[in-house]
Amino acid sequence: MEITSPLVLMYHGIVDGKCPLPEDRETGADLYDLSAEQFDQHMAFLQQNGYTVRQAKETSNFTNKDVVITFDDGELNNHKVALPILKKFGFTAYFFIIVSRVGRKGYMTWEEIKELHDQGMIVGSHGLSHQILTSLLDSQIDEELRASKRTIEVNLDIPVDTISIPRGFCNEALIQKAYELGYKTIFISDRPADVKSPCLSRIAVKNNWKVRELQNAILGKKTVTQRAFLSLKKFSKCILKEEGYNKIRSGLIKVFK
Repeated sequence: MEITSPLVLMYHGIVDGKCPLPEDRETGADLYDLSAEQFDQHMAFLQQNGYTVRQAKETSNFTNKDVVITFDDGELNNHKVALPILKKFGFTAYFFIIVSRVGRKGYMTWEEIKELHDQGMIVGSHGLSHQILTSLLDSQIDEELRASKRTIEVNLDIPVDTISIPRGFCNEALIQKAYELGYKTIFISDRPADVKSPCLSRIAVKNNWKVRELQNAILGKKTVTQRAFLSLKKFSKCILKEEGYNKIRSGLIKVFK
């Protein structure tokens, strides 16, 4: 069955107990950590069940068996743990980098990010400093989008035209600004009602997901608890706005995980 856009999975940390974790992670980041074993099982499930891992920039029609794999934040474990597993299955993924954190403890260096690219992975921007962009001034948004893109391009000597909007908040003006600055493929979390421009929503993979949970998410099956969480999340974002929701976000996830 042809569809207009692929299913997109959003991963963060793939941890093995050996690779150091960043010290400046946002509250609740561990709720998206998968073990190396879990991630390997997820990739095996995709391969064994006939899913094709594709790039979002491909222009031909997608089917309900097409999947795009993405990683946010640029943690060191993406290179040390996730990359070997992706190579094992012959899969390509997008890696979105927080530019100001490159080289810090627990994050990849430019050399390691370049190796991702050399191994066939796609490197994109996750902003300059991982701020909630919709809470910034227009000049600050411009700097976050423009400088992050340019810095990756200069350090890797490659064009950068993909971005993952950080922290899950976006609006139509922000998406339009990203396109104006040269991005061609824009990944978000959940699409807000006011966003009409093309962009790709993603499924956030959580740390308690075994293969069954991944399969249900791919098929669009949600438990009563998941539906309750999504409703409360949408309501909270609407009422509390960016900073208010961000303060209670990890608590909501823990309650409904």
